[in-house]
Amino acid sequence: MPTPRRINWDVLRVLAVAAVLLQHATHAGPSVHQELGSPVFTVSLEMGASTLVVISAFFACASLAKGEPARFLRNRLARLLPPYAAAAVLTYFVLTRLAPEGWSELEPRDLVVNVFMLQNWFPDARLVDFSYWTLPVQVTGFVAGALLFSRVRGNGLRVLLWVLVVGPLVLRIWTEDPGLVRTFYDGLGIHRAQLFAAGVGIWLWSKDRLGTSHLGALLVAVLAAQGIHSDDPESTLALGVMLLAIAACAKGPDWDVRPVRLLRRPIKWLAGISYGVYLVHQEIGYVVMAAVARFGPWAELAAFLGVAVVLGWLLTRFVEQPAHRALTAGSRPVLVRLVLAAGLRRPQSHLGSAGAAPFIVAPLRRPVSHPMASAAEPATAVASAAAVSAQPR
Repeated sequence: MPTPRRINWDVLRVLAVAAVLLQHATHAGPSVHQELGSPVFTVSLEMGASTLVVISAFFACASLAKGEPARFLRNRLARLLPPYAAAAVLTYFVLTRLAPEGWSELEPRDLVVNVFMLQNWFPDARLVDFSYWTLPVQVTGFVAGALLFSRVRGNGLRVLLWVLVVGPLVLRIWTEDPGLVRTFYDGLGIHRAQLFAAGVGIWLWSKDRLGTSHLGALLVAVLAAQGIHSDDPESTLALGVMLLAIAACAKGPDWDVRPVRLLRRPIKWLAGISYGVYLVHQEIGYVVMAAVARFGPWAELAAFLGVAVVLGWLLTRFVEQPAHRALTAGSRPVLVRLVLAAGLRRPQSHLGSAGAAPFIVAPLRRPVSHPMASAAEPATAVASAAAVSAQPR
């Protein structure tokens, strides 16, 4: 029988995406575009998108624990890539056709680079939306996890988690000047690797494969690395709170208390469209805020949030869901054949008593998640949600 859906993960996704939206609407937007005026309040903490990446890593472990890395990768790419491409095209159109004069210098080449997630490999390329940093990070991690699934076990996995935290700090020494190390450091988003280490560590701990003291030390190291990379102690502390909340979701009781229970339906709905919201909220939201700026800061904030939710729902309903169904239809759809050709076959041994490594990631890339992001996935039953995406998110 399917496991009853746990509301705590939906609550956490909604909180993470809300943090991203409020930070962008009340802090990032007015800072970049002075014509938007002063907001009614300011949320400057940047931890929502990083939280979504940690959650994504956690659920990647649950998916890979089923022992089908090819299917896992197929499902993730089918879920993430089509709405991302559609959102990038839509955002490019809004910025080049509808944004106030001087806001955008985007060219067609920039759109192509962004659609193929090569922004950090081409330093001269402009970003279509700064929120999209989570997508290349997650895709890199998912591919690495599928390729390395069941190849690292026991102590080797524990060592690798620490390498993901400490390694990028060491590599920073060689990134001060342009060169090959700097190119790969930026291109792969290696300074985000600690977020995946946190997600994997929490998953192992929730399955009693990592001790509480070990997890505590790992998360402290993750936060220290995050603080060094971001140089933002307040946001790092806020991320620490979110990591504790993720751990509580992973191993504690469900948050099925009366106030949450009364809001179950809207929480579930918002969590289900959170990836779409993450993808379309930021740059398009700034253009909308500029259009209603004459009505005051409250109107700007309401328009920003409202358009993000509406466009996020449309993207989920008419792009993400049908594209996912089409790309995963049949017993062996196109994406499965491609990943099998790359050698991602189901391993002979599975997770469980053997203690195989569920998810190993290579260092990742550079702000939904998604959100983003991120990125949180559409609502599903927890049997599959435990296997599972901003949106911004």
